[in-house]
Amino acid sequence: MFLGEQNPTITSMQHVNTAVLRAYIAWLDTKPWTKTSRHGTWSVLKQMVRWLKRNRPELVASDLEIPFNAFPRKNAETRPREALSRSEMEAVLSAARKDIEAIWSTFQAGKTLLSRVDREAIAQERDLSRLDLDDLGVMLAVIVEHYGGLVPRTKVALERGAGRWRLHFASLRHGGNQKLASYLHTLPETLIPYMIAIGAQSYANPEALRELRRDCMGDHLLLDGREVMTWSKGRSNRVQRRSFLRDKSLSVPNLVDQVLEMTAPLLPYVPSQDRERLFLVATISGARTIKLIPDYLMSKHVRFFAQRHGLVDEKGAPLELTLAALRTTGLTLAHEALGHDILKTQILANHATPDTTQRYIDRPIVRRAQERIIGDLQVRFVEAVRGTDDEDESDAAPAVDTEYATAAGFICKDPLAGIGEGQKTGRLCTAWLGCFTCPNAVIPLDPDVLTRLLSTRDALVAARQTLAPDRWRLLYAPKLEILEHDILPRFSPELHLAASMKAAPALPVIE
Repeated sequence: MFLGEQNPTITSMQHVNTAVLRAYIAWLDTKPWTKTSRHGTWSVLKQMVRWLKRNRPELVASDLEIPFNAFPRKNAETRPREALSRSEMEAVLSAARKDIEAIWSTFQAGKTLLSRVDREAIAQERDLSRLDLDDLGVMLAVIVEHYGGLVPRTKVALERGAGRWRLHFASLRHGGNQKLASYLHTLPETLIPYMIAIGAQSYANPEALRELRRDCMGDHLLLDGREVMTWSKGRSNRVQRRSFLRDKSLSVPNLVDQVLEMTAPLLPYVPSQDRERLFLVATISGARTIKLIPDYLMSKHVRFFAQRHGLVDEKGAPLELTLAALRTTGLTLAHEALGHDILKTQILANHATPDTTQRYIDRPIVRRAQERIIGDLQVRFVEAVRGTDDEDESDAAPAVDTEYATAAGFICKDPLAGIGEGQKTGRLCTAWLGCFTCPNAVIPLDPDVLTRLLSTRDALVAARQTLAPDRWRLLYAPKLEILEHDILPRFSPELHLAASMKAAPALPVIE
């Protein structure tokens, strides 16, 4: 369209030069689109041109240069993503927990009821009048053995001449088809609380969450007791990952296991393209479908979930809950827990750039916290430039736990006393290995302390082989002499034997 309007004489990429590309960008700026949309349109062309320059340079002009940053600050005009407050999020998760406990309890009850009846005899019996359909276990066994675990539709149960009318009325006595199905497999309304709980903890995008695979969980290669959830994100070439413990009933690995078990009965009926997906459902109202939960049904039942629990926002209005809001809310709360460090939050969100992360966490409460942090840093910088009196520093309360303020095995009587060389009163002592000659050093005679002292000695001996000889003799030889001739001989042979059986702790590098 652009070439037809502006440059109809251009018939090949060899005729496209930098001026043409700039004209195209200016043409896009005339369109009534958002900057993000204009940038997206430009990106399609830019990627194609870049590929041609790299792989087929003979097809493009030799002096073609791609304009840099054609749409600066493209995200500046983007509206912040909707997020829930902390109290709203807690209410949503509390409601999800309540539903999950009830759903899982019902499914487990169905398994127990099936285990108490003679399923083989029920499978062979064709006359329903000879079965006690008022017994819930018998009723569930009939559904499993005669109908493959799927509650027959009302139309099938009332089919003339089939003799299944007893099944229909027994279903009504047991609470209806929806209730019976909840004992056997997942339904849209029983799957949504799991999706909410998993989405809130994984920060996955709604579509990526919906398309989770059944093998999405795996053992962590480095950390015992942790499992890693992996998934794919449509706009990213990188695999998304988050690791979780199994320490709580609602931890993601436990929730995934429950969904796997509740959807397993549906696998024989699922289309092949959905068979590897986690969130499978069977709808029994209207048309019978068994497949990956559709996005429209997911959104619909998320709204029903909020309405069913009477969830409201901070103004008392009905809460407009979406799965997309869970990701934004989770990242905002995580950003606060991480000390408002956007780079750490970026890693947690699996974003390629911090700009994308900023769009998720750009909230008034976050901006105020960031302003406080910047203000505190500015105050500290000004104080450092102006200098402070020792008296003021000594009055400041220590911000750290000073009980074990050394690494070599010593315990200091007062690490804020400032009596070490180059130290100030009120400041935590930073004299690494200065404890060897400090009068405040306390050396308890126990195996743990001895283990650290022996590790320090070994580190000092090893440093003699790697450091410059003059540096080692000046800085570390006196410490090693004190350690070997004055401190270690004070420990009894029994303590030396006990210390030798303990694992050596890690120490800072001696350099």
